[in-house]
Amino acid sequence: MGEAQHFDIVIVGGGAVGATLALELERLAYRVAVIEHADPSFASTDPERVIALNYGSRLHLERLGLWQGVEAQGVGNIRHIIVTEPGNRGRVDLDASDGRNEFPGMNELGYVVEMGVLLRPLYEKLRRSSVTLFSPASLRKFETFSDRVEIEVASGDEKQRITASLMVAADGTHSQIRRMAGIGLFGWDYNRFGLVASVSCEKGHRDTAHECFRGSGPLAFLPLADGRFSIVWAATPAEATQLLAMNDDLFITALQKAAGERTMDEIGAITGVSKRATYPLELSIAKQFTAQRIALVGNAAHTIHPVAGQGMNLGFRDVADMVTMLEGELAHKDPGQPIILQGYAEKRRADVAAVATFTESMSHTFGSEIPGAKFLRGLALEKMAFAPTLQGLLLRQASGVGQIKQGVS
Repeated sequence: MGEAQHFDIVIVGGGAVGATLALELERLAYRVAVIEHADPSFASTDPERVIALNYGSRLHLERLGLWQGVEAQGVGNIRHIIVTEPGNRGRVDLDASDGRNEFPGMNELGYVVEMGVLLRPLYEKLRRSSVTLFSPASLRKFETFSDRVEIEVASGDEKQRITASLMVAADGTHSQIRRMAGIGLFGWDYNRFGLVASVSCEKGHRDTAHECFRGSGPLAFLPLADGRFSIVWAATPAEATQLLAMNDDLFITALQKAAGERTMDEIGAITGVSKRATYPLELSIAKQFTAQRIALVGNAAHTIHPVAGQGMNLGFRDVADMVTMLEGELAHKDPGQPIILQGYAEKRRADVAAVATFTESMSHTFGSEIPGAKFLRGLALEKMAFAPTLQGLLLRQASGVGQIKQGVS
């Protein structure tokens, strides 16, 4: 295989989080390589594979000069969020204008973006950069030492040895690196599936996202660039199976019933639906975010419930905190030294715990069938409009401005 090529940092996984981290580290003058198992696809899918980005993530992408390329392809703007529980009283309304005292330029709380729309400008910039991209390629094995990581990369029949001072796992929920490093998980399977589809409605979305909390799980309507909604519907396995098997008319009837009268009054009758797909919902958080010469980012470190659309935003904050730890002179001498990795892990632990606690509490609160719980939820939703402090906390969480203020993003 010849002499090993050395990099300061090797990132395994070239999705949005891994590619963003690579560009950030190149900006800091590190020698960086990315190992990605497949060439990225920028094509739209049916149903669309979308992600929710908050205002804080937009600022991060703007600093890298990427947001303009994302926005030019079309994004769904979230200027308002309406939270309801079908069949119960009360609702919560969040509006981007409520956050302008802290961030005068904030016209949206967040954005709904197709994955390909985000990846395209990332890879255009990545291919113009000094980052070495091994793709399509796979990591066959690695071994860590006190001063380096030795990695075997395979591309087709070719094998190559490379070394790095630090290896970053950005290879997703079922991370190969995390498993090979012996890092365990805590969490659980929700015994729920997320059903995704895109729907058109009589009244369009008017830049508004709707979160409808139901006993079996939340149903979210997220505004797309073309006026339709992308839906994420948490359902039991039996429900998900039935919903997939329905014809379009039956599915639309079931969806309108699940959304509730107040949401349907806002969006109008559903007039069309795309193909449907499902994926299992789970909570998994790595028991440690680092090991010898290894750091975890994105879903390799944490996969959370989609109830608040925080997954990708959390991954971008992993990137921001890793960059903070790696921008100093000490890190440039050796980016994989223990003090750097411990600092990164400490920074991420509190933020991940806070977001996981928030999403879990929302899920459990609205899923509770304890006698009287529904009445109390309705009362809470009704009174929240008159509790600016609590509503402000929700707005800061939804937009990501709370994390910006803490210097996280």
